[in-house]
Amino acid sequence: MIFKDRFKDKVMILTGAARGIGRATALRAAQEGAKMVLADRLEEQGEETLKMIRDAGGEGIFLPLDLSIEENAQTLVQKAVETYGRVDICVNNAGVMGNPNPVHLLPKEDVDYTFANNFYTVYFCCKYELRQFIEQGDGGVIVNNASIAGMTGLEGNPAYNASKHAVNGLTKNLALDYQRYGIRVNSVNPSGTKTPMVEEAYEYVMKKREAAKAAGVDPKEIANMGGRKRMPIIDRQAEPEEQAAAILFLCSDDASYMTGATLQTDGGWTSF
Repeated sequence: MIFKDRFKDKVMILTGAARGIGRATALRAAQEGAKMVLADRLEEQGEETLKMIRDAGGEGIFLPLDLSIEENAQTLVQKAVETYGRVDICVNNAGVMGNPNPVHLLPKEDVDYTFANNFYTVYFCCKYELRQFIEQGDGGVIVNNASIAGMTGLEGNPAYNASKHAVNGLTKNLALDYQRYGIRVNSVNPSGTKTPMVEEAYEYVMKKREAAKAAGVDPKEIANMGGRKRMPIIDRQAEPEEQAAAILFLCSDDASYMTGATLQTDGGWTSF
């Protein structure tokens, strides 16, 4: 359901906007009146998202940025202010699945890559978003995209799991520190969703498992690689639009009494 004018005249920063949950959120937010400031390092697909917004009568800009670099997060906020004069809502959605491996086989560089793209992207964006909100002096909203992996274990991918726990920890701390400025900070925690990133990660792990099996690797090691498609109580993957609906609820005035929440958009996964 589209809520007409729910975000009328609101300026929304959204990272990871090129595809999946980010694209679904951008399209709906624009339909509901938001002026979109989109960012992603996938330039061609990010431009496609922007075109879809404009073709539907919406308004926005796109910046091809790697937000694991701190200066790019600062540029993102500066460009939003230069274009629209302010920032009202920030959805920090960019992230990766990384290269799954159990800890005893996990190279430090893989952990660094996963944290750079899952935690530091959020940390850097929050840093400059918060500065802008404080300067404006009239509050603001931040929604960080974590994962059910940030609330429980995730077989075979401890780096991803740890990075998403870090996002949820940061979210709660920011809620504590910045409510005095009228800034709300929450996170969403999706389970498996029909996105290219999830499918690519599953295919990567399955190919890795098959190669290990062919090489005669110990079955215990293969089991540690993960790759099982587990379903939540609602026996299917989520649609990106369902995750977008939850994100935009947290962005809206309907969630005005929510801060520090880690909202589980997981089909009941964490009820087990």
